[in-house]
Amino acid sequence: MKPMLRRDLVLFKRGLIPALVLTVLLAAAAALAGFSVMRGASESAAPVRVAVVDEEGGMVSRFCINLVSSQSYIASLLDIDRVSRKKALTGLEDGTYAAVIILPEGYTDQIMYGYQGEGEILLSKGAAASAEIVASVADFGERLLAAGQYGVFAGEKVVKAAGLSREVYDDFLDRSNLELLDAAVNLYDTGSEDILTAYDGTGLSVGAYYAVTWLSLFLLVSGLFFTALYTADNSRALLTRLFSEGIRPAEYLAGKLLWPLLFRLPLFALLLLGLSRLLPLQLSAGALLSTLGSVLLAAGLISFSAAALASRKGWAGLLLGIAATGLFLCGGLIPRSFLPSWLSRLGDLTPSGAVAGLLRPLFGGRLPLPSLLAGLIYLGLALFFALHHLRAMPGKGEDA
Repeated sequence: MKPMLRRDLVLFKRGLIPALVLTVLLAAAAALAGFSVMRGASESAAPVRVAVVDEEGGMVSRFCINLVSSQSYIASLLDIDRVSRKKALTGLEDGTYAAVIILPEGYTDQIMYGYQGEGEILLSKGAAASAEIVASVADFGERLLAAGQYGVFAGEKVVKAAGLSREVYDDFLDRSNLELLDAAVNLYDTGSEDILTAYDGTGLSVGAYYAVTWLSLFLLVSGLFFTALYTADNSRALLTRLFSEGIRPAEYLAGKLLWPLLFRLPLFALLLLGLSRLLPLQLSAGALLSTLGSVLLAAGLISFSAAALASRKGWAGLLLGIAATGLFLCGGLIPRSFLPSWLSRLGDLTPSGAVAGLLRPLFGGRLPLPSLLAGLIYLGLALFFALHHLRAMPGKGEDA
């Protein structure tokens, strides 16, 4: 083993236990925070709580309300309570209900006999975002209740025009009403297909997106815990001595890249093993190669940047701040769907976004080319400044 690698290995071993403890704490905090933000993003479309005021109050009207509210489509959007007008308006005022639907006296007769009927929908001040949902659900419910009757009316005309007996007419009404009611009840479940779309244009599910976002933070920050490895030799006197003994900048950087990289790999593999129990992983050659690239990119960015900045105070805080800023812009702290689109696109071009982009193929997404290019540019700049610092430092004066 080359002398510089051996020296860096000694420094690496000295900081291994503290770094391991801090990394485990980081992984636990990232998992909890990521899960919390992911749940917030998933629940952003939770059912809207709505009060229904049934001013008719008869058996038929109760049946109609139960029929509509029991549909899976309705239940996925609205949490419906049947209450009095006074309780509904009070709940609307204090925020208990996002909306109130008032069904007037005689609305069931209007539906049953094919007349145009009108109800009243009141929205709370904070439910502007739910207005379209409530309106579309109300329209769907109205059409659902009226659909069967339109079919019955058409059938009645056919029976009467054919001059059939009263017994045939009554039998038709009994059977057609039952069949059409059954069809209306099952209309959404049998006539539609649920398709799970990707989260906010990322090509990933919500869980997969937050997994890659917080994994990128883990890969970047876990390399910052070996401060002695980056700072012990980063002074004018020591660099002058090392370079006078034949150590070159590339050899100086090799151990500072290699040992933190080897530290990350098994811990990262354990995290992926745990995630595989929750999320499907795409273990193709391309996905694995891209994942390895993300680990190498994170290691290179931190190691080269640390080597370039370690002689300055606050370098670790600066790199941590850059990683945290990238996490925010990528939507890791505030759900991505809540951020302006231009801001989330900017986040994809940060170091955190570049590392996360390389992780996407492992979770079934596509590798975003802009993120890859941005990552290579950052890596090239970090290496350039590290080499420039190492070559310039021995030649600086005592005040450097």
